[in-house]
Amino acid sequence: MLDVIKPHHVSLCVLLRAFLDSEVLQGLVTSDENYQKLGDFLLQEIRAKSSIKYPSLSELLTKLQDALPSKDVGDQISSLLMEQLGGVQYPDDLVTFFSDMSQLMHSHAQALDEDALKGGADISSAMGFYIRHCCVSFHMLAFEAACGLFDDLQAYKEVCMYEQQGFQPPPGLHKTALRNQAALDALLNQQMAQQETQSGKKPAAELIAPADELTDLAPHVTKVDLLRHSHAVCQDDFLAAVDSLYKYFDYSTGQTARPTGGAAGAEPSKGHLQDALLTLGSAHAHFGHVQEALLALNEAVRIAQQHNDNVALAHALSALCHILATASPAAVTQLTEPGAALTDPTAHLSQLLKILKRCEKRAQDLHLPHLFVFARLALAQFALEHQTGPSNQQLAKGSQVAASQGRSSAVLGVSQAVQDTARLHQAAKLAAAVALPPPPAASAPGMVGNVGRATVTDLFTATPPVFGTTFAGSASSADAVEKLAGSSHLLQAGAWKLAGNLSLSQASSLTHLACFADSATAEDQALAYAQLAQVAMSKKGYKAAAEVLALADKHLPYSNSPALQAARLGLVHSRALHRRDVRHAALFASQLVGLADPTDSVSKTIRIDAQQAHVRTLLVAGRYDEAAEAARELFESCTEAGLQVQAVELLLLLGQIHEAAGAPLTALPYVLSCLLHSTVLHMDLLAADATCSLSRIWLAMGPAHGPQAVQQLRSVLPTVLGNADTDLQARVQLVLAQALLADATPAHLSADPEEVLQPLQAAAAGFAALEDYHKAAEAQHLIALVCHAINNTSRRNAAAGEFHKLTWHARQGQAC
Repeated sequence: MLDVIKPHHVSLCVLLRAFLDSEVLQGLVTSDENYQKLGDFLLQEIRAKSSIKYPSLSELLTKLQDALPSKDVGDQISSLLMEQLGGVQYPDDLVTFFSDMSQLMHSHAQALDEDALKGGADISSAMGFYIRHCCVSFHMLAFEAACGLFDDLQAYKEVCMYEQQGFQPPPGLHKTALRNQAALDALLNQQMAQQETQSGKKPAAELIAPADELTDLAPHVTKVDLLRHSHAVCQDDFLAAVDSLYKYFDYSTGQTARPTGGAAGAEPSKGHLQDALLTLGSAHAHFGHVQEALLALNEAVRIAQQHNDNVALAHALSALCHILATASPAAVTQLTEPGAALTDPTAHLSQLLKILKRCEKRAQDLHLPHLFVFARLALAQFALEHQTGPSNQQLAKGSQVAASQGRSSAVLGVSQAVQDTARLHQAAKLAAAVALPPPPAASAPGMVGNVGRATVTDLFTATPPVFGTTFAGSASSADAVEKLAGSSHLLQAGAWKLAGNLSLSQASSLTHLACFADSATAEDQALAYAQLAQVAMSKKGYKAAAEVLALADKHLPYSNSPALQAARLGLVHSRALHRRDVRHAALFASQLVGLADPTDSVSKTIRIDAQQAHVRTLLVAGRYDEAAEAARELFESCTEAGLQVQAVELLLLLGQIHEAAGAPLTALPYVLSCLLHSTVLHMDLLAADATCSLSRIWLAMGPAHGPQAVQQLRSVLPTVLGNADTDLQARVQLVLAQALLADATPAHLSADPEEVLQPLQAAAAGFAALEDYHKAAEAQHLIALVCHAINNTSRRNAAAGEFHKLTWHARQGQAC
C-alpha cells in the first residue's frame, strides 16, 4: 500500500533532485566529504520509520545542518530548499515538479553509459525507488487531494517561517502529519518487541512515551492499547495489563478481525475472539493466576476446535505446557476439561510429558518452528529436572542400564536440543529473509491459515504472547526462534552446573550475553548475569560475584528481575553464613522467602532455594531440631513435585544436620542414600560432597576408619580440584588432612610433613577467600600442631600468628 504523499516527501524530493543533478549543487558542495554526508543523510531520511509523525520543515533543516560537517554548506542547501519550496505557487507547480522528478530515473543499462548521463538515479536503487514511489503516489491523487497537498505545503512553509523568526505559529496553521496506518502498525510492533528487550535497560516512562504521544495525536489507533498491555505486563502491573487488553479487543472488533485458520468461510470475529482469549490466558499465567488462565485457554480451545483452527490449538497447547511446567500440582486443579482435577504429582508430570510430546508433534506437522523449538527445549528441561531415579533393585544390582539413563543422558539431551535449536534458528532466519507471497484469503479445511506471535515459547520467563496478526508469520516465527536460541544457552548453563562443570556453565551464560544481547528479553539477560554471579562466587569469591552484579546493574539499571534479586540475596546470605553472622543470615533468608511466589504458580525454584537457605541458617545457628524438621518438610515437597535434583541435595543436607548435632550414625543413611543416587545420576560434585560428609562420619566413629576416609577422599579429589567450587575444595582438603592425622605418629609426620601441610594450607587459603574465618583458623591451628610435632618452630609460630588474626576476624564477623 502506497503512502499518502505529504509535504515532507516533497521536501525530500527537492533535496534528492539537488543531490542527483550535479548542475544544481555546482558551487554549493565543493568537497567529496560534504557530498557523501548529504547522501548519507538523504538515505537515512527516506528509510526512517521510527517516528510516529513526519518531521516539520524546521526539524528537517536542523537535522540537515547537523548532518553536514560544514555549516556554510548546510546554510546554502537549506536556502536552496526553501527557495525551491517557495517556487510552488500553484497546484500545477506540483504537477510540473513531479514530472521533472520522473525524468531523473534511468535503467541499469542506461547507467552503464556514463557519457550519456549527467546525473539521476537507477530505478532499482534506494533513492530511485523512493522517487518512483512519490511520483506514483502523487499521480494517483484526485484533483481535490492534490489541492489539499498544496494547501498543506503552504502551511508547512508558513509554520517554518514562524519558528525561524521565534514566533509561535497560530493553532489552526500547525498540522501534525502522521505516518500511514501500515507504518504506525510497524512502529507499534517494534515498540512492543522493545518492551521485552528494553524493560530493564530504560525507565518505564521512556518505554511508554510513544504510546502516550500517539494517544494524543491519533486516539483512533487502537493498537496503542496493545502496546500499553505489553508494557504493563513487563512492569508487572496486572490491573493496567487487563484493562488495556480489554480496551484493545473491544475497540478493535471489526477493524482488525481476521478469518480463523480453519475452514473456509469462518467468521472473522471468531479469529479475533481466539486472539483475545489466548492473550488473556497468557497474561493470567504470567501473573500466576492459574485457574483464570486455564479458563481462558479452555474457551479458546473450544472456539478453535469448532472452526478447525489448528494453529490456534497449537498455541493453546504450548501455553498449557508452560502453565503445567511452572506451576505446582496443587496450583493446577483443572485442565482442558472443566471440572477435571490433577492434584496427584505423578499424574501431573505424566500429563505434562504427554502434552509436551504432543505439542512437538503438532508443531512439526503444522510447520511452526517456534513452537517446535519450545517443545524440544521444554522436553530437555523436563528430563533434566524430573529424571526418574533407579529402583531399589537396580541400585542393589548396580544396573548399568540405570546408570545409562541417569543425569548424564539428560545433560546430553540438553546439548542435543541446543544444537537442534541453533540449526533451526539459522534456517528460520534464512526463510524469513525471503519475501513470501501473500496468503490466500481463505484456507482449505485442515490447512494452516494464521501464524501468531509466539513469545510464549520463552522457557525462563512467563512473558505472555500476543496472538493474531501482530507480525508477519515467518518473520515473527524467526524472531521467536532467535529468542529461544538464546534461552537455550541458559538451559545449557543450568545443565552443566548440575553435571558439575562450572567452567562450561560459565561459557554458556557468556555465549548468551555475547551473541543474543540484542534479541534476548531483559529477564533472560538478568538470568544470565545471575548465573555468572553464582559461578564467580563459587570459583573466585564474593568480590568477583559483586563485580558481576555491578556489571548487571550497569547494563540493566531498571531491572526488577527476581533472578537478579535472588542472586544478590543469595550472595550476602552465603557470606553471612560463612562469617557465622546468624542474625543477618536469618534476615537475608527471610527476604529470599518473601521474594518467592507463595502459590508456586510462576516458579518453584526461588521458593525452594529460599527454604534451603532458611534450613542452612538454622543449622549454623545450632537449632538442629528445627533445621531437621524444615529440611524434612522441604524434602517431601520436592519429592511430591518430582524435583529429583533438589530432593537428593536435601538428603545430604539432612545428613549434615544430624552430623552437626552429634549423631553420625543417624546421619549415615542420609549421606549414603545421597551418594548412591548422585553417583547413578552422574551428579559428580554432589557425589563428592557426599563423600566428604561420609568421610567425616567415618572419622567421628574413631581413628581406625582414617585410612578408609583417606581412600574415599582421594578417589574424588581430581573431580573436586578440577570442577568444584572453592568451598567444596577447602572442605575436602581439610577433611583429607584430618583423616591423614587420625592415626599419624610424629615419626610419620617427620618423614613427609607436606603430605598433611599442603592440603591444610590449601584449605586455609580457600576458607579465608570465602571469609569463613572459623574454618580457616581451624586449618591454621592444625598446621601449627603439625609443625610443633616436627619441631619446625618458625613455621609453627607463623601459623599461630595467622590463627590469632583469623580468630579476631571471626569475632568481628559475628559482630557485624
